[in-house]
Amino acid sequence: MVKKGKKLLIIDDEKDICYFEKTYFKKKGFEVLTAYTGADGINIAKSKKPDAAIIDIHLSKGMDGLEVLQKLHAASPNCKCIMVTWDKDKAKEAKELGAVGFITKPTDLKDLEKAVNKAAGE
Repeated sequence: MVKKGKKLLIIDDEKDICYFEKTYFKKKGFEVLTAYTGADGINIAKSKKPDAAIIDIHLSKGMDGLEVLQKLHAASPNCKCIMVTWDKDKAKEAKELGAVGFITKPTDLKDLEKAVNKAAGE
């Protein structure tokens, strides 16, 4: 269980996934923020300064997850990012760009929870 007040940002263009993950992590004690585009996620990160972020590498609108990762680091340098993808080559590239971890699709919530807790400093 995480300490109260830890902020988690979820950036995914699939609203059902955002809702599902938001519901799950709220029950775990996180303050959860969601964005359906990379640009919205970066704006949220600038103002809310999340402790951790889950970013889908394959976003359908605007920039892809790798570009979001880079811009999010500039907007909120202390935010630890976890990438979600089915593409292991993209995951490797994300690690090189500063992601602290990646989870493959289909996503296992227990694995995602472990990665988020580690990223959030728990």
